[in-house]
Amino acid sequence: MDNENIVKFMKKPEFFGKDIKSVETIETHISYIFLTGNFAYKIKKPVNYGFLDFSTLEKRKFYCFEELKLNKRLCPEIYIEILPITKNNNLIELNGKGKVLEYALKMKEFPQEKLMKNLLKKGKITTKEIKKINKILINFYITSKTTDEINRYGKIENIKKNIIENFNQTKSFINKTISEDNYNYINKSVNLFFKKKKNLFNKRILNKNIHDCHGDLHTGNIVITKNKIYIFDCIEFNKRFRYCDTASDLGFLAMDLDYLNYPYTSSYMMKNYIENSNDHDILQILNFYKSYRAYVRGKVNSFNLNNTIKKEKYNIILNEANKYFELSKYYSSLVRIDIKKKKPLFFIICGLTGTGKSTLSMKISIDYNAKIINTDIIRKKIAGMNIFEKHYNDFNTGLYSPNNISSTYEKVIKKARQYLNNDENVIIDATFQKNEYREMVNEIAEEFDVTPIIIQCVAPENIVKKWLEERLKTKTVSDGRWEIYQSQKKIFEPFKIKKNNYLIIDMSKDSFEERKENFNSILLKINGIL
Repeated sequence: MDNENIVKFMKKPEFFGKDIKSVETIETHISYIFLTGNFAYKIKKPVNYGFLDFSTLEKRKFYCFEELKLNKRLCPEIYIEILPITKNNNLIELNGKGKVLEYALKMKEFPQEKLMKNLLKKGKITTKEIKKINKILINFYITSKTTDEINRYGKIENIKKNIIENFNQTKSFINKTISEDNYNYINKSVNLFFKKKKNLFNKRILNKNIHDCHGDLHTGNIVITKNKIYIFDCIEFNKRFRYCDTASDLGFLAMDLDYLNYPYTSSYMMKNYIENSNDHDILQILNFYKSYRAYVRGKVNSFNLNNTIKKEKYNIILNEANKYFELSKYYSSLVRIDIKKKKPLFFIICGLTGTGKSTLSMKISIDYNAKIINTDIIRKKIAGMNIFEKHYNDFNTGLYSPNNISSTYEKVIKKARQYLNNDENVIIDATFQKNEYREMVNEIAEEFDVTPIIIQCVAPENIVKKWLEERLKTKTVSDGRWEIYQSQKKIFEPFKIKKNNYLIIDMSKDSFEERKENFNSILLKINGIL
């Protein structure tokens, strides 16, 4: 009996027992999942993609047991057992007697609305959930084994094999799901990275960053309930996709959040991960792996176009593949900038309070591996305060008196000088409401012969007011309030600078395309000064 006929039987509620009233079927490019209420049952398709081979019953059986064993590492409560699908006297049943036709993985079912990707759409993913996910992953990486065999998969020659395979397998999709220009650009960027950063791969091995990871870490494989987080469905079918750098594993999740239009959640996740894992070198290689992961997703979506599907679904998959490849190119552009630059990048993120400066600063710090200097933090450290302690002084008084503001900027410039002297990229996150403070930036820029990239954050006042009200309810270093915004607005001096390094970004524009345009405009400014 072929796979399709087995699927027809499994779509019937009675196949799973008398008490089952309905069955929901989910199809992926490699499997079918049947949701019955309390339990889910998964069978593998008899496919062979080269990197994945489920073409025989014995292979599907082997990988079913591998999937069970490997996923019990992160969520033993979800994965239960492997059951045969049998045929005896024309009776097809689950865990029966007779000839084995197929093998099914039995799992505890969870509500689909609890998937991270669905919770994101409802605004139910906060920094609290991100911290919990990072804690689970950090512990997982620490406890997962590292062997000589696993380390071999982190070597540059093995990484190259994966990359070359991707480009070979997507040649037929040029000018279908990926433009020829993007194909060539990404290909050249990757090869440039291999050439210029080859020692980085050995460094990651020496620092014990290659592990038996998850391999398929994205928001569709994370379940978040009230009491528990489950990270499920790891790669079982190919060691070289699971034995990888933690930067590749994390890069997949970060890329997925970017793809789903949660770039600031993505950057917060990476910032929090770095702070708690002490893997400060991860940003040296993250964009490379994010580009790789986005490319793989584009490739997989392209493969799905070869299936017999309706025109409407065909166009959806086509657009998704193209979007992944565009994202891969963006990360490749970041890789090129890092290789191309001969001097550190110097960002000035400025604007009135509540306009999204710190949010954008965090995104830029992850994209460009830059150190953030935040005036709110510096100001409170000078005063010997806890950085989260709130001070609601009137405008230009107390902690925010002109003398304290001047001292803060002087300290900020001193810290920027230290980073620039170490050849590190720097972001100054500050209001910069007066030209005298901007002059201090020009002086240090001349001293180090760098061109500051000045980005002024703006947003409509009704949105700024809303953001400031929401901020008051959260733990943050900023003391910004609506009345402070209004006072700052009255004295904010216009910029007197050249247009080639000055950019205004409206942080209220929040569609994927609008954000993409904003991030690409930063890229263009940087390329214009390199």
